[in-house]
This record gives sequence, C-alpha cells and structure tokens, in this order.
Amino acid sequence: MLNGRPLSLISRNVLAPSNYIALTRAVRVYDQPLQALSRYIVGRGSYPCSVRLETAIGPQTITLFCSHDAITVHEIFCRRDYWFAVPAKVVVDVGSNIGISALYFMTRSPDAYCELYEPDPRNIDKLRSNLASFADRFTLHETAIADREGALPFSREPTGRYGGLDPAEWVRTQSDVVTVRVEHINTALERALSRSGTVDLLKIDTEGSELATVRAIDPQLRRRVRHIVIESQDHQIEIDGFRTDSQCDAVRFTNRQLTD
Repeated sequence: MLNGRPLSLISRNVLAPSNYIALTRAVRVYDQPLQALSRYIVGRGSYPCSVRLETAIGPQTITLFCSHDAITVHEIFCRRDYWFAVPAKVVVDVGSNIGISALYFMTRSPDAYCELYEPDPRNIDKLRSNLASFADRFTLHETAIADREGALPFSREPTGRYGGLDPAEWVRTQSDVVTVRVEHINTALERALSRSGTVDLLKIDTEGSELATVRAIDPQLRRRVRHIVIESQDHQIEIDGFRTDSQCDAVRFTNRQLTD
C-alpha cells in the first residue's frame, strides 16, 4: 500500500497515458497546483483543507478531509474519468461520497440536475457543505444502491472513501460494519426517469458491487440511459447496445441508440 492505494493499482496506473495528461491539466484546474499534486502523489498536507478549482462555470472551493479526497478530485477534475463531450444534464450518482463527483457534474453544465445516493452517515454533512451553493440542483438520498434491497451490512474504512456492500478484501480488513438502507438500481432509475425521459449519465462507484448493479438494470430502463460509468479494474466488460471505452479505473459505456 502507498498513500492508501494498492501497489497493483499504482503500477497499472503508472503506464496509463491519461495520468500524464492529467498532470498537465492540473496547472489549469488547481489554484495551487504544486500543493495539490503533492497531496495527490505522496499524500502530504494537513486536513481538513480547502482547495480552489477552476471549472467551466467559474472558480469553486471544496473542502477535503483526507488525502484520499485529494485523489478523488484529481481523478475527476484532472484525469476526467467522468468526462463526455456533451455535459450531462440528468445524472444519477451512485456513491456520492462527499460530493466531489456531483460538483464536477454541476459545474460542467448550469442545467445539470443530480440524484445523489450516499449511505455512509459520516459523509452526509460533508457533502451538503461542499454542495451548498448548488442546493437547488440536487436531491440527496441517504441510501445505498445495488442489485438487491433491504437493510444490509455496509463495510466502511476510516476515510469514508471506500465503503461498500461488497468491498475488496484490502478494504474489508480495515473496516467496521454498519447497517444501511439499500434500494434496487431500478428504483433509482425509475425515480430519475419520472422527472425526465432520459438519464444522461449513470455513475456507479460502490467499491465492488458496480458490475452486479449494472447487470441488474431492467433492459427497458437501460435503453433510456445515455451513458454509464463504473469504477472497475475489469476493462473487458460489455453491455448490449453500448460502446465501451476505458480509462484507468473508469469503464465508460455509451448507448449507441441514443448517441449515434
């Protein structure tokens, strides 16, 4: 482990061109790029801290609570793991953590609206604080999303970044377990689709249950989703009717029928 990341993950990412492109973007994204990169690469710095970011709608300030949050900011804003050419306006964000991904979606387009799902109680106040300027542009559901539903055990480690229903072994060994409310992925999609006819982006980052969740989506609902992004080390995943491309830990799917 280095800065909380498995060595296998680090070695794979060292070879990824997108990581080097991200370093060049950092100069434009961060108000203090050297300090931000020090936090990202070697985990230096004290927390909590405020980081100022340049976004498509102007400068934004976000509070980070540990070095893992700095990793998330860099992956989303500099590496652009969730980037698509046309900014999403209707987003279902599963695993919203402290609101970093939601901040990215809502600053890419002034018309974006997010349905956020975050089950860890420790992250809720942090998320609301980070997104206070966008309070009218998201709905927060304090629940997990998966291929099943009910009151289920949720493993979480100290940073709050890696909790999940089916976490990787290296997370599980550091975690405590709480019970959280879980909704089925179809329920979340039906809720969003009732507001608009199409979901532009479904993002799932649930530390282990992403693929099972995607596979549990009703095909009738999936046809109305323009893009899907999941965090996964398996880059050979295919979804019927979708094109696939991968970047580091993000696997991105594009609905052929809605985009071609």
